Amino acid sequence: MNAPDASTRVVSFAAIERQVNTSLPSNDGGAPPSSIADARDAIFQLGALAGQMCALFLSAPHDPIECVERPSADDNPFWVGASPEKERVATKLGEVFVQLFAMAAVLGIDLRTSVLKKVELNGKKYPVDLCKGKSGKYTDYSRHTGITTTEGQCTVDSPTKTSSHELEDTETVEGITILIRNFAIERLWSRFHTPRNIALALMGEVGELAELLQWKGDEGEIALSEKELDKIGQEAADVSIYLLRLADVCHVQLGEVAMQLSGAGEEKKSSSP
Repeated sequence: MNAPDASTRVVSFAAIERQVNTSLPSNDGGAPPSSIADARDAIFQLGALAGQMCALFLSAPHDPIECVERPSADDNPFWVGASPEKERVATKLGEVFVQLFAMAAVLGIDLRTSVLKKVELNGKKYPVDLCKGKSGKYTDYSRHTGITTTEGQCTVDSPTKTSSHELEDTETVEGITILIRNFAIERLWSRFHTPRNIALALMGEVGELAELLQWKGDEGEIALSEKELDKIGQEAADVSIYLLRLADVCHVQLGEVAMQLSGAGEEKKSSSP
């Protein structure tokens, strides 16, 4: 499970970003709107889509008790097969992903870089030898890692994770999905990474992202410090990581769905009078 399936369409983060940015409304300089109200609106929209996504999981199959590795051909037929209900879930996951790119554009965040930096930080927060098979928080390991709620979290000056070998792909949705999958498998987290579990975890991360702008008001331009943007980038990365993992365990080709949806948005914009 170290490479995309041969039938999988490989889609880069950059390709989705370009397509999403083309479909966004722009100011006179050609860039997306950049007021604090625009940023908050983008998070409102993300929250709305995440809520719609969660509503779909009310009728999804309940999670199995345990699985050695996920995704698996032995997963529930609802997820492995094709159906209108599964298609609705796939479309909503794609809409959430597209909105993450739209929000990142408004805030001036590079979503791929934020995700890779957070994966690197998570590797330090959750050492393999300490957290295998455990679902505890990173603070359970603070005595060993030195990373606490107030120390060791900033990624402003952190290098972006790069490929550890020539076969590792850190440019595409599929490659980074595999990176996140292997991260979970190494820590024996597959039994926790069930569709409904991950959907709830994603919803929680959207809430943490919203907290960062909840008291900023709607007047004026975006005026955030480097550290504030880093925190926002990390929370956007957390949402993205859970979304990529959710799509993975639900057998959804997230990159392909996102390209189709963002392309449809671009076509709609170009056909407007």
